Amino acid sequence: MLLALGAFVVPAAPAVANSGPQGPEYSLSIVEGESTQPEYGIAHTSAHVHPNASLAVTIVRGGIPVARDTGNEGVWLSQVPQVGDVVTMESPIGTVVGSVVYDGQPSIDPTVCAGSVNFSGQRSAGQIVEGGYYSLVVNTDPYGHTSLHQVSSGQAQVTVLSGTAYAGAFLAPLAFGQTVWATESLQTPLAGGATFTYSSENDRPVGACPVPPPPPVPPAPPALLGSLARLLHTTIHKLLTSGWINHVTINQPGTVIQDLYQQGGTLPAFAASKHARHKHKKPAALLLARGSAKAAAAGTVSVVLHATSLGRRKLKHAGRVKAVLVTTLLSTSGAKLTLEQRPVTLHR
Repeated sequence: MLLALGAFVVPAAPAVANSGPQGPEYSLSIVEGESTQPEYGIAHTSAHVHPNASLAVTIVRGGIPVARDTGNEGVWLSQVPQVGDVVTMESPIGTVVGSVVYDGQPSIDPTVCAGSVNFSGQRSAGQIVEGGYYSLVVNTDPYGHTSLHQVSSGQAQVTVLSGTAYAGAFLAPLAFGQTVWATESLQTPLAGGATFTYSSENDRPVGACPVPPPPPVPPAPPALLGSLARLLHTTIHKLLTSGWINHVTINQPGTVIQDLYQQGGTLPAFAASKHARHKHKKPAALLLARGSAKAAAAGTVSVVLHATSLGRRKLKHAGRVKAVLVTTLLSTSGAKLTLEQRPVTLHR
């Protein structure tokens, strides 16, 4: 397991033939994050050289060294760089063999979580990514000394390296109590057959999967609108024999209903004007005719009114009838609108 990197600079080197003795191997590693045992810190910056030689690692922030360690064969800093810091490796001390601008990658997506087999996140472009999980337990010996032991682990199968993203899967779902890790690395050839390998690792405990966002709220339907597009002339005879056709517009799918009431009675509450609602002593208005039409979309529909049985008896021998036409719109979303009443006079 290892951790993240950013812009990468090494000294220029001529092409090196594959034949001949292999040159020195330099490696620089940054590990950050934490495991399920946070009291045992895992974050560090380290470097190694083989064969044994003097070396130094320095973290530079804003042109000022903020941490440095020197030694032979290997060095270790408990400090890790911040994003944008420059990390350099010298070997022998005074000769820079590699320099990295730390970018905090790779990251592990929140969907890499308990119960999921997903393994994905972001990486530095061009980096090779590996990953996996492990479980730790703390053992205490008879003298009271504690130590960490890895009791199980598994490897992620990385199947996608595209641009700055990576993706793959685990063979079994992750579980609470495990630590998941992702490492990216890049090896660069140097002069004389030497190589410089940079690796960057991110570790974090397996947590709960993020709560999915709520479904989007559907937009509110538009206000229900409509009008009596055309009120055609008719007669009592025509109403009784073939019905009365009117044209009504509606601005959304729904139903158009027209009721023709005889004047002089109390209209239903939904159709009565606010000035007439107090007239409770009048008998209910006689419904002479009714018609309806479905509107599959916004537009104009034709409504055909036919006489009711009571209306037919009333109109059969009438020579002249005063009536009120009430038009009601019902949208498919449940909205209701009554248009302005239209007084009409029918003649034989």
